[in-house]
Amino acid sequence: MNAPRVYRTEAVVLRRHDVGEADRILTLYTPRFGKVRAIAKGARRPKSRLGGHVELFAHVQLQLAQGRNLDVVTQAEALHHFRYLRDDLWKTAGACYAAELVDRFTEERLENQLLFDLLVQLLTVLDGLDAIGRVGDQQEESAGPPAAMELALRNFEIQLLGALGYAPELRHCVHCGARLVPGEHRFSATAGGVLCAPCGRGHPGAQAISVNAIKVLRLMAQEPFGIFRRLRLEPAAAREVERALRAQINHLLERQPRAAEFLDRLRAGSRRSAGLAAVAPLTSG
Repeated sequence: MNAPRVYRTEAVVLRRHDVGEADRILTLYTPRFGKVRAIAKGARRPKSRLGGHVELFAHVQLQLAQGRNLDVVTQAEALHHFRYLRDDLWKTAGACYAAELVDRFTEERLENQLLFDLLVQLLTVLDGLDAIGRVGDQQEESAGPPAAMELALRNFEIQLLGALGYAPELRHCVHCGARLVPGEHRFSATAGGVLCAPCGRGHPGAQAISVNAIKVLRLMAQEPFGIFRRLRLEPAAAREVERALRAQINHLLERQPRAAEFLDRLRAGSRRSAGLAAVAPLTSG
């Protein structure tokens, strides 16, 4: 959708980086105008009327003027700061991952209200993560990611794929078209979904996937975002679901998202040495 010369819109700040002495270039995702790149002039000055409203991940109401290369932010009002996202490394990394997926999968100026709403819902969940539960009482530096966060990201991933027309086929074999019945199925990112047992045996790169994991993927794909709150997965099934969605995303993007690599490093136990500063390159530049 083409924007008028001066327009107002909601937006989520996906990325930002500093330019000049006080300006900030923003990558925004909006409900009506899709992805927009804009400059917030003077946003880094201490008394700027824009600075506090265009923080990373913020859900904001903006007024912008169309520019030749970049639109110009002329007014900004934060609707939701999501300030707790920056208080916890796992939350920050999860938000970086979601923002990177939206950025990588979308072109500028292509409207997708569903995707915008999905992103705001996920950020809201991550911001209130303690309220929906961690794994036991683990709050220490070495604790792993909250189970609720992992499931929320899986829910987000498959619904993002659906909102963009990339949903994997989960009910029929992507090779022969037969309806899937319980059996030894395989998931193929290159084929775009699940293969029945006969078709999957000789398919290069296809990975085994259990009936339980397929059911979880179907439920997350067809129910409104938030169904993850009702799910309790065994670790093995959770790994299957993540592996399938990660393979699909990496295949479509032709690379692994940087924030996914960072999440993997955290899981591997490098949290103490990684530090919050390591997140900054994921959302700038």
